[in-house]
Amino acid sequence: MESADPAVIRANNLNATPEQVMKSIELINRIGSGRGSNGMPELLPGINIVCGLKGETRETYELNYRFLKTVLDKGLLLRRINIRQVLCFREKFPRKHHSLFVKYKEKIRKEIDNEMLKKIVSFGTILKDVFTEKIIGNTTFGRQIGSYPLLVGIPYKIPENIFINVCITDWGMRSVTGIEYPFNINKASLKAVESLPCVGKKRAMRIVRSRPFKTENEFIKCLDDKNVGEKLVGFLEF
Repeated sequence: MESADPAVIRANNLNATPEQVMKSIELINRIGSGRGSNGMPELLPGINIVCGLKGETRETYELNYRFLKTVLDKGLLLRRINIRQVLCFREKFPRKHHSLFVKYKEKIRKEIDNEMLKKIVSFGTILKDVFTEKIIGNTTFGRQIGSYPLLVGIPYKIPENIFINVCITDWGMRSVTGIEYPFNINKASLKAVESLPCVGKKRAMRIVRSRPFKTENEFIKCLDDKNVGEKLVGFLEF
């Protein structure tokens, strides 16, 4: 779907109406939203929004946003939302439309993409066989093998070019953050321990000083908040 604006669809002789696209999204979700063996939904649709088409107005951007918001509110999943500009050869891209493009792209990334990722891979979801591709700073980046794989950032250094399982702990606008699963609490570096949810530097220091742990109870007792310990033990190995 290039646009949810009926006027733009008519002016550019586009093939699909918003109603048809919504039905397609519903159908693919019904068939493919179940979680597969790698931890991701088996099959999800994507949307391509094209800005700068003939007949576009300010209302076009709001209609596109409302369409995506409806998808989200219905509990449907989109694997990706691409938002692109038309490259004009005979005339310049209208500046007022360009500012709208920037505004709505940012709005969609923050209000739609981020919330969609939380539904696709909720907290604690295990993504299997993530291939670690590159270390930038203190973050290791990896992806699963497949079409449009989700970018995963692991906030500490681990070897490149290996396959690991990752437990999701946070979400960006188009990527996610996670930790190795299971997480070896007795062998992990201080930086890795800091990356655990609700831990931070002070608790990480306490954990490292208290190692080794033989049982879950030993780990929970070393923390100042029992609830934090109970939240984490499901991700750990001792």
